[in-house]
Amino acid sequence: MQASSHWRSGVVTLAAALAGLGVLSTAGCGGRGDAAPPAAPPRASAEVIEDPLVTSVRSTLRKDAEVTRQIRIALLQDAGVSRFDIDVITLTGRTSLIGVVDHRHQADRALELASAVDGVRAVRDELSVKPD
Repeated sequence: MQASSHWRSGVVTLAAALAGLGVLSTAGCGGRGDAAPPAAPPRASAEVIEDPLVTSVRSTLRKDAEVTRQIRIALLQDAGVSRFDIDVITLTGRTSLIGVVDHRHQADRALELASAVDGVRAVRDELSVKPD
């Protein structure tokens, strides 16, 4: 619950800052046409809040991107599957392979390569075999 109250506190701070900017930006709008334009409002400084949830999500996204990169490298380095356009999507260590191959053994090889990459928790087979 602490992360939730931290988040709410950040939202309240942001809302107050935005409300202040809205008031400042409308000041002087009802003046005469010959008056000098109003000076730019001072910039609001945003407080940086280190939210553990945001940190965790960023870390997971970085790990998933690295897992995806390693799988793509493995697929490109394998002569049996490198010529196929296989998309790799990873979310929280769960990877999907999407594409079309010529034969079932090529799909199996791609799944085997993906499963061998460190950080992969599961591999979903969304590979299709071309009809003869």
